[in-house]
Amino acid sequence: MTDLRALFSSNDPIDSSEAFTNRQRQWEIVATALQEHLRHITTAGFDPANLEAPRTHLVVFHGVGGIGKSTLVRKLESALAGTRPTQWGEPVWAGHKILPIRIDLARSAGTTFEDVVLTIRAALATAVTRPLPAFDIALRRYWETQHPGDPLDAYLERGGLVSRFGKSLPQQTQAALGDVAQALLLPGTVGSVVGEITSALAGALRERRQTVRALAACARLAPLLESEADLEALSFYPHLLAWELHRLPEDKKITPVILLDTFEDTADRHRDLERLLQRLVWLMPNCFFVISGRSRLQWADPALDGQLDYTGPAAWPDLATTVAAAVLAPRPGTPNGRQHLVGDLSPEDCEDHLARRLAKDGRPLISPAIRSVITARSHGLPLHLDLAASRFLEIRRTREPQPADFDHTFPALLARALSDLTADERHVLRSVSLLDAFDLDLATRAAGLPHQTAARRLTERPIVTANP
Repeated sequence: MTDLRALFSSNDPIDSSEAFTNRQRQWEIVATALQEHLRHITTAGFDPANLEAPRTHLVVFHGVGGIGKSTLVRKLESALAGTRPTQWGEPVWAGHKILPIRIDLARSAGTTFEDVVLTIRAALATAVTRPLPAFDIALRRYWETQHPGDPLDAYLERGGLVSRFGKSLPQQTQAALGDVAQALLLPGTVGSVVGEITSALAGALRERRQTVRALAACARLAPLLESEADLEALSFYPHLLAWELHRLPEDKKITPVILLDTFEDTADRHRDLERLLQRLVWLMPNCFFVISGRSRLQWADPALDGQLDYTGPAAWPDLATTVAAAVLAPRPGTPNGRQHLVGDLSPEDCEDHLARRLAKDGRPLISPAIRSVITARSHGLPLHLDLAASRFLEIRRTREPQPADFDHTFPALLARALSDLTADERHVLRSVSLLDAFDLDLATRAAGLPHQTAARRLTERPIVTANP
């Protein structure tokens, strides 16, 4: 992708790109976990309707802002779709159809939970050329209830999902309604009303009629169709989607890999959106999830019981960790379950990034001497490398840059790191910055806070790099 800031920084044409530096270790983590997931969901005893089994179908990447998480997620999406860097090698899941679906949860993107559900279903509509009736009928009932007068296809077009995935979704949901109306022998006028169809279907399921025997195996479909069609109900519909995916014919089987980027922007005081998203992840155990954000997922923490539906180490064994184990020293450290710190780049990767970041006539614009100074100063942070590249172009407007121009740090790095923290965490950080070392009790007392929560969260942040 072209760096537009660099493009418009000089009259002299420069080849500038947002260079992606090799993240082979992260790719290997995803590839290995996905291979294990595929092995698990193809065993004879796997049942996506089992709501009590622990969930191991996700990988989490976390790290400070500017470390390259979003770039990594985009590259993973591309790799799963078939376009991989040569050094990443060939996939190890031959014979399985993989469908990557990337969803940006950043506040600037304005993504709602409705959008998340619609994006997943719209992506599946391009790969599965048939209705998924249990889910599609429930979705249409929800949409007609919550968005009267706003057709689903019009909403998808406004939100860009039609341009991204085409118009298959509205067509498939309409086909699902027609098929059910025909199976129930509903009159044409009644069969065109979504509410009448869903009520008749729920009744037929309760009465175990042969005409709907294909859907009768979905034990929770009737209660969902009879419940109020609100946002809370929508958050349980992914169960229907997982059930439909599981019963696809073998030659139509597909495994969605859902990449949720910028997960930190779902945070709010009551974890409302996080609760809905966690429910979606839990109810779709035959899908694989890659989640990226600035902090670890806390779903395995029993203290969240009551705020989220599924918590504790028994529910999420691969996310369970202690505070001490979560702090990796030195970065990038070793993997901890399925939560991985996107750590610093190696000096070799930094050199490679800077050499490709700015070029002229196919040759690196930044000299080896300057690249060496920037690499030493950066501690492997991609954001530092990008700030240095911008400074290089700024200096180059008036004179030739020298190595000494880059023998310093950037205040923007500190601003970015602090922007990730809550107000209480920033207060604790200012307090402990006066100390050579601290533990939870000392940090809490130094900050004058009545509880350890903020100090504990601070120690889980990737800016804390050593815990002896």
